[in-house]
Amino acid sequence: MSEKISLKDVVDRLDQLIILWKLANRSIIQKFKEDITKDPISRKILDLADGSRDYTTLAEEVSQATGKSSRTAKGRISELSEKGAIRGIKKEGKVYYQSTGLYD
Repeated sequence: MSEKISLKDVVDRLDQLIILWKLANRSIIQKFKEDITKDPISRKILDLADGSRDYTTLAEEVSQATGKSSRTAKGRISELSEKGAIRGIKKEGKVYYQSTGLYD
């Protein structure tokens, strides 16, 4: 007996797995969130990472807002991307960053 599974079914199941994973790792996620939000550079990146700013623009705006160097902001963008807090999406040869919502 072959049953067709729709894309919606797959998405619903993945959403359930994400919820279970977040519940099981709640304290670890909370610790990461606290560490990220304590840092003004990381906090500003998360505030601005809405998918409308490319890497360079995001770094420059964070630099201006925090008074830190663009290089520091770029390093923090990379760290947040590695930690799963933001993700880059390639569009027209540039990478635009948006929050993953993992630490929301």
